[in-house]
Amino acid sequence: MDSTTKLGLGAAALAAVLLVMAAFSSAWLIGENYEITSKVGLRSVDICANESSCERVDLSTWAESPYAPKGLSTYITLGTISFFTALITAGFMLVLLGYGISKKAPRWPVHPGSISLLLSIVLLVVGVLTLALHPFKSAGWGTGPGFMMLGGGDVAALVAALFLGRSLPTDEDDWFE
Repeated sequence: MDSTTKLGLGAAALAAVLLVMAAFSSAWLIGENYEITSKVGLRSVDICANESSCERVDLSTWAESPYAPKGLSTYITLGTISFFTALITAGFMLVLLGYGISKKAPRWPVHPGSISLLLSIVLLVVGVLTLALHPFKSAGWGTGPGFMMLGGGDVAALVAALFLGRSLPTDEDDWFE
């Protein structure tokens, strides 16, 4: 196994882990108002008055309350798209990992590396839009580790898609030859 394939396999494994962690992270946005710390994820928000009393609220439940900030429904929509795109991209990283380890060429109409490359670009755009259009900008809330994990996982997914999508041997029955 050459070094390019090894690097691609490592990047695929890292991407899968980081993207799943980012999807389920409850800290995409972090902010503090009136001594209440809030961490907003893609599916829920953790509200903590102090370290010992925290409450997790589903974002759809919060959107129905009279205290929901304007623009929360847009964040929920983009967050849901980011959530599922991150999980699908992580799944394709596992597919690339499987093909890379088995040293078999995929027999898909479109190579899984090309699909992964497209998904990682879509994930980058949707993830940035999710962060850019959040309704807590006026309160001064900042980026949390959830988005940072998404960024790292997305870069690793790009590397894996490029290295594993091109490093497989050409099959004799390749209809592009």
